[in-house]
Amino acid sequence: MKRIMTTLFLTTFPIILAQAQTSVSPSTSALPVVPNTYTYSQPNSIPTFDRVQKYRFTDVPANFWAFESITKMTKEGLMSGYRNGTFKPNDPLSREEAASLFSNMLGDTPSIMLASSFSDITSDRWSSLAIESVARANIISGYGDSTYRPEQYMSRQEFAVVANKFLHYQGYHTEDPTALDTIHFSDQKFIAPWAQSSVRELALLGFINYSTTGLFNPEKYVTRAEAAEITYRLLFSKEATTIQHTIQQQQMEETARALIKKTFGENYDFHNRGAMFWRDGKLVISFTSSSDVKAITAETAYIRDKYFLDNHIITTGSYSLGDFDNLQTDAAYLYRQLEPQGTILAVTPTPNVDGLILTVDKLHATAQTAFVKKFGKKIQLKTNS
Repeated sequence: MKRIMTTLFLTTFPIILAQAQTSVSPSTSALPVVPNTYTYSQPNSIPTFDRVQKYRFTDVPANFWAFESITKMTKEGLMSGYRNGTFKPNDPLSREEAASLFSNMLGDTPSIMLASSFSDITSDRWSSLAIESVARANIISGYGDSTYRPEQYMSRQEFAVVANKFLHYQGYHTEDPTALDTIHFSDQKFIAPWAQSSVRELALLGFINYSTTGLFNPEKYVTRAEAAEITYRLLFSKEATTIQHTIQQQQMEETARALIKKTFGENYDFHNRGAMFWRDGKLVISFTSSSDVKAITAETAYIRDKYFLDNHIITTGSYSLGDFDNLQTDAAYLYRQLEPQGTILAVTPTPNVDGLILTVDKLHATAQTAFVKKFGKKIQLKTNS
């Protein structure tokens, strides 16, 4: 059970399952061509059929498993097909193609390269600016000999690391590292140590396919279709929307912690003097001292972050995070004794921050009575029904 002092409860993300096809022998005879950008204010300048056809490929039929992601990623100009009208979905993805993809996703490609960070990248290479962009963002790095090796194919575990770096570059922070231990592919032991957490986190969040009996195939080359599917999920899926919301909340919490530090100094013991949690989309920052509430409320006058100002509440409460910690532990222990088959689904502070509300899936009258006898109004039990 997640403890409340972390201020955010772990969201269970749905897993999207899609069957990837086996990679075929690579063909590097043609370089990717960035599709033209059309001006939608002049829809009659190009026939509708031609505009749609630009994002349809002869080797990606409508029933292809990654059809939607390939269509979307190419339509957005994040990936591209080839001059002969193919996408080559089963070809392995090269490191420079990966650089181009993530550079487009960053939207921060430099317009000129004064000097390359890598000995094997020259300014006249089609991917040079993209490679410099992702290297600068620490999303794809080079090798110890100062090379980038642009034509080298990228493995599935290497791509997972890059995708996870992009996720964290956006501002996401791993909330509960222990949750990653729940992910275990059947070939988990073959995943390199440096890729373990990235693979598990992407699977936990629903950005790569996962099943306990499935293989990850870490050393297999990632295909262009697989790359399109994963990055599509990172940007456009419902999991992406959830992650963006989480990032926004995490940034709010960071702002709140910085505000507390600025107001009370490094040695302020917020754990035993206050609490921070989410309720109805608002970040509640509670203090056991009314003078502390007055001091931090005054300090918010210097904050320019409108989103933070509109979505936080500062209040006085009876309990601190430390108090809630002890109360939650005692309540969980008693619930387990009384309802051995039951599960605590959520834990939230009461509106007045003077107790906890435990949402459970099983609750008998005898358990309710026992809780009232032990905790009084400090603990409120309720079910989802």
